[in-house]
Amino acid sequence: MLERLAQPTPLLERGATLHHEGSAFENLYVVQVGALKGVTGDAGGNEVVARFFLPGEIIGLDAIDRGRCTQHIVALETSALCRIPYTLLLSQTATLPTLTSWLLRRISTELFREEESRMAFASGNGPQMLARALLDLGQRFARGGLSATRLRLPMTRYELGSYLGLTPETMSRLFRRFTRERLIAAARREIELLDVDGLRRLASPSRERRRTQQVQHLPHLAARG
Repeated sequence: MLERLAQPTPLLERGATLHHEGSAFENLYVVQVGALKGVTGDAGGNEVVARFFLPGEIIGLDAIDRGRCTQHIVALETSALCRIPYTLLLSQTATLPTLTSWLLRRISTELFREEESRMAFASGNGPQMLARALLDLGQRFARGGLSATRLRLPMTRYELGSYLGLTPETMSRLFRRFTRERLIAAARREIELLDVDGLRRLASPSRERRRTQQVQHLPHLAARG
């Protein structure tokens, strides 16, 4: 169905811009190969990474309402995308109800994932943030048909730190700690998640603590019975 609407685009080389923040919204883009980042500027004019786009994910859904692109989109590596002109998509929804349903589901999914990410990275210390980010990237790679535990990060650690709000020094220290504790094995951008359960405990310590307390409380309940 979407194959009839999707139009191939030239390969986007590493560092090339797909579109600028504030430019007119015209197309949705589906990432086929590669990865891109969405960046904005902070109050001091510094670049802040707001989002990463991986294979299978759609760029541009957040611009539908405003009619303007909300982020500066840059290729992290050579990337292949297909373009879906939004006016063409709208014209087809009148005769293809299933297309309307697909579009609404994708918008809902993107909003849910965005809210999940916002909640996950809105609070927590450095180790929690990095553990959550690595698990999140693993899940997103898996949705695109890749391994959830053997990751080749398309972004630099500096860019990942910008996304998490962590300094480069903190990122280096955390990667050394995670490697020392055998949570991950890291060789430049090649990351293997060695202890997924350990990363999950680190990412959500309060949840793990509540679970432990519940288990410890069970004998008391049994004794009362």
